[in-house]
Amino acid sequence: MPSSSGLLFSAFLGLVTRKLQVNIVGKVYPRSINRIPGYLLSVGTFVGGYLAFDSYVDLNRQLLERRLSALNEQRADRAAFLDLSIETQEEFRHVADKKAYFFELFDRYGAPYK
Repeated sequence: MPSSSGLLFSAFLGLVTRKLQVNIVGKVYPRSINRIPGYLLSVGTFVGGYLAFDSYVDLNRQLLERRLSALNEQRADRAAFLDLSIETQEEFRHVADKKAYFFELFDRYGAPYK
């Protein structure tokens, strides 16, 4: 979304550019009202360029934010996968005990293999 400071800055650049063009050429206008169309065209060109360029900048910013969030999710998943804290080791021990108890029951009550 275009900002007011960006619009003002591009309008200022348009005015300065037109003033520089007039000074380089050395044109003298018979009346000051004849200068207005040149300044309006210059300001309009710079403001239009700013508006066109700003949409591309916004799209690129959104794309970078999506990529950064995907990267952060991948890093969080990898950190969770590689996390081997003491709590998780105790959790694995409890699961291993339960598995051993299950296989003991299976051996005790299961039918023998024929």
